[in-house]
Amino acid sequence: MEHNLFEELQAKKQQLIAFATKAVKYGWIPATKEETTNKGIISLEEIKEKIENDTLTIGVIGQMKCGKSTFLNSFVFKDDVLPAATTPMTAALSVITYGEKEHIVAEFYTADEWAEQKMQALREESEATDTLDASKIKAAKELISKANKLGTSLDSYLGKTKEDSFDQLIEYVGAEGKYVSITKSVTIYYPNECLKGVEVVDTPGFNDPIVSREERTKAFLAKADVVIMMLYAGRPFDATDRDIIFKNVRQCGIGKVLVGINKYDIPYCSETNPEDENQIKDYVKQEIKKACRECNDNTLVEILNDVEPIPLSAEMALLSELPMSKITSSDSFEFAWKRHCSNFGISTQTEMYRWSHIDQFIKAVQNMIDNEKGKILFKKPINAILAAGEKIKTDNEDALSLLSNKITLLLAPDSDLEEREEKLSKAKKRILKKIVYLEEDLNAEIRNLVGKGKNELEDIVDASCRRMLNIVQNEWGTFKSFDSISPKLDTELQALKTRKLKRATENISKDCENKIKRSIKEFFSDTEDILLKYLPDFNNKDFIKSTQNNITMDMGKSDLFSYANDDEEEITWGDVIGSICNGALNGVTLGLWEKTIDSISHSGIKKDVSDEINSISREFDPKPYLNQAFKSKDKIIEDVRNRFINELIEPLQEQITNVRSKINNKEQELHNAKEECKVLEETKRDIAKQIEDIQALQTELS
Repeated sequence: MEHNLFEELQAKKQQLIAFATKAVKYGWIPATKEETTNKGIISLEEIKEKIENDTLTIGVIGQMKCGKSTFLNSFVFKDDVLPAATTPMTAALSVITYGEKEHIVAEFYTADEWAEQKMQALREESEATDTLDASKIKAAKELISKANKLGTSLDSYLGKTKEDSFDQLIEYVGAEGKYVSITKSVTIYYPNECLKGVEVVDTPGFNDPIVSREERTKAFLAKADVVIMMLYAGRPFDATDRDIIFKNVRQCGIGKVLVGINKYDIPYCSETNPEDENQIKDYVKQEIKKACRECNDNTLVEILNDVEPIPLSAEMALLSELPMSKITSSDSFEFAWKRHCSNFGISTQTEMYRWSHIDQFIKAVQNMIDNEKGKILFKKPINAILAAGEKIKTDNEDALSLLSNKITLLLAPDSDLEEREEKLSKAKKRILKKIVYLEEDLNAEIRNLVGKGKNELEDIVDASCRRMLNIVQNEWGTFKSFDSISPKLDTELQALKTRKLKRATENISKDCENKIKRSIKEFFSDTEDILLKYLPDFNNKDFIKSTQNNITMDMGKSDLFSYANDDEEEITWGDVIGSICNGALNGVTLGLWEKTIDSISHSGIKKDVSDEINSISREFDPKPYLNQAFKSKDKIIEDVRNRFINELIEPLQEQITNVRSKINNKEQELHNAKEECKVLEETKRDIAKQIEDIQALQTELS
């Protein structure tokens, strides 16, 4: 009945291990890193480490009363675990993950953070300079008020963490919990194997008045694989939802945001103005587009442009998963059960699950995860294993081709040997010349791309810096707080780091890959003509095809723009955006700018902030990373030279020399070659069965 996302993820990881284990059995890849003789071959041990160390992070955002707790109870626990949420002002950031036993660990505010709240609480809301400042004052007053129940023991908790039993969770996240006022975050450890390597993060809210808590929310959302925005169908995408979108969604990457419209049954079953799922969805889509137009935020438009909101009922989903004994023993659950059964004309949990639409929602989450993590976690190791198998197949075919050529030489008249040797010499010269031309073509293509890419990336950075300078110079008045422009600067900086540069570099990488593939294709076409002319008896088509497959698979295994030092793990373009701005974007934080405001004049801080922005443009240098494309070119040229010269022409030349040296023992040599051929043919059949077996496992993984 249920589509369990986390079970599927764990099952897929186990399938990958089974896939790799089978490859070890067939001798395609080594079991351990120590057994690895070829740096390009991945080991089973490395695949297991990658899976164990990988973390799937799902961020959940949404306003109070939208049903986030019920959704998380259904989505994660399949049980009534999380209590009703606190207010937006006191809600802690909660992280749900795997633990061997049920328990929680709470992190409390530091003494400095608490002192700041006490100072804010002494202010009057009438003193606020803007709405964000007013919300900070209001939150501080609420926190200090709720802290009274801790009495004199409060200070002893500040800056510390506290482990507690699972049944005490309500004291940290419940509306009236004992520690709710001083709790910054709570990690919930739950002994469900499906949660291994998973973090589900329930973020505290929007326009967070607690700076340290807001920074942690931003960090989680920036690294999240999927961000779920939960709306309430009774008033979908109201002003509060817009605040959440504009404050938090900017931190997310493109293609990572999924919008759920919870409690869709309320408008659906309305007696006065009923709406079906499509009407509810269309209304939200229009409101999102309208809000994006009104705020004139290109970043949000880009992120939300293709979002397809999904109506669902988390309560119906939870009711479909709870034991019926638990439903009938709870007045609230029983009332909800009867109401939904009456509204939808259903009577079973299977029907309740289907009408909840949670299955459709979870499948959408799964698709996002596949897009975001699939390439790194599954596709790359699978491609590496397939490439290793293809190499074994190619080596076997090459050995058979060489033996077949040797048999031809042994059967040929002695007078033919000199002619064959001359043809091989000519083929070698022409192929070497073609390799030189290929290298020159690739150098020219990549040089142009690097120059164009450098200019393009610099233009993107310069444009963002100009926009930030314009905000500082024209929108930051003498009597305005830095908070009045901070969100706009933050938005521009986040968009630059996480979207604009990433999108541009991905396009450059794709362009480079296409140009390289086009040049290689032309080279293979020309080389095949040379082989057909000078080696008509050789199996040229299969040799060319296997060579082309191997090079294409090698390009698929690695990023064209990967970068690594000898002592570092490889960094690909997915990770490099932060590094690309090393010394320029890293270290520039709005928090740093903000702290200097109190100590210098407005004009002074304006100059300092402007200097910081100018330094981003001045210090930005993508060229070292763009130049990594040349490494890809060098590897391709090396592979081509090895394949055609070292593995084909030179062994064929060596065969002629050997046959000439054993001209008086041709019969024995012929007999040995034919016997060796039989062994290789048997190996070829075994490899074919192995490939068929591996491909069946690959189908299960895809």
